[in-house]
Amino acid sequence: MRLIDLITQGKVFFSIEITPPFKNKSITTIFKTIERILPYKPAFINITYHPLKITKLYNDTIDNDYILKKHVNPLGLCAAIKYKYNVEVVPHFVCAGMNKVIVEDTLIDFHFLGIENILALRGDPAFANETFKPVDGGYSYAYELVTQINSMRKSLFVNDIANYDAVYFCIGVAGYPEKHKEASSFDADIDSLKMKIDAGADYIITQLCYDIDNLLNWLNKIRKAGITVPVIPGLKPLISKNLLVSLRDNYSINIPSFLEKKIIGTKDSESSYKIGIEHAIEFSNRLLREGFPGIHYFTMGNGKDIEDVVKNVY
Repeated sequence: MRLIDLITQGKVFFSIEITPPFKNKSITTIFKTIERILPYKPAFINITYHPLKITKLYNDTIDNDYILKKHVNPLGLCAAIKYKYNVEVVPHFVCAGMNKVIVEDTLIDFHFLGIENILALRGDPAFANETFKPVDGGYSYAYELVTQINSMRKSLFVNDIANYDAVYFCIGVAGYPEKHKEASSFDADIDSLKMKIDAGADYIITQLCYDIDNLLNWLNKIRKAGITVPVIPGLKPLISKNLLVSLRDNYSINIPSFLEKKIIGTKDSESSYKIGIEHAIEFSNRLLREGFPGIHYFTMGNGKDIEDVVKNVY
C-alpha cells in the first residue's frame, strides 16, 4: 500500500522506526521489538540505513582500503519484516555512499520485493564535523535523489532500460521544525524542503520535536511557502537523562525547560522513565488534536517505551 493513500484516508495512525541489527547480532532482537508493538497495529515500519564506510586495513601482509559494513543489509530485513508480519515497510534511502547507477539498481531490487515506499534522505557525513561529500556520480542533496526516484515513476532510467515498466515508489522526506543544523537560516531550510517536495516527494516525516509552539510555527511557515503535503511529526519518549542530554547537545533539538527540569531533577531511572512516558502520551494527544494525521515513533531500543505510549493513545 502506498503510504500517501494510508495517510490521507482520515484514520489516525502511528508508525515506528527501527535500526537494522549489527552483523554479529541475531535478527530475533528486531523481531521481538516489532512483536511488542504489533498488537497496537502500526501503520508502517521505517528501517534506517547505514551506508558502507571505507576503512584502512592494517596487518603484516595487507595495507589497503576495505569496505566496512556494520549493519545487516536493509534489503533482506525489509523483505523479512514485510512478509513475516504483513506490514508495510519503508526503507530509508540515502545519497551517502551511492552513485546514480547503484541507486537505480537497488531501488529496482526493492521494487521486485513488492516494496512501494521509500524515505529519501541525504544522509550524514562519513565522520562528525565533516562536510558531506557524495561519491563520484552521486548526489549532494536529497532533492536530487527524489528527482531520480520520481523519474523512475515515469519509466525514465539512468541505464536507459528499454521496455521497462515504471517503478513506482511513494516518496517521503525529512523536515526539520527547528532547522537542520547545516542550514544557513530557517528560511533557507524551508526552501530546501520545498525543493524536495517540488521534485516529487509525497509526504514529510519530521525530526524529533518536543516544543509544540516550534512545530506549529514551522508548519504554518511551510504552508505559506506552498508546501501542502501531509506532515507526520517524529517523537521519541524522553525516558532518561542521558537521552535528553544526547538529543539536546548532539542533535540541536530544543527541549522545553519545564520538561528538562523535571527529568534532570529525578533521582532514579524509574522516575525519569515515568515522566518521559507521561509527557509523550500528553504530547501525542496534543499533536492529534492539532490535526496531524499520525505520529512516527523512534524506537532506539526494545520498544517498551513506545508500547507504553501507544497503548494509552491509540
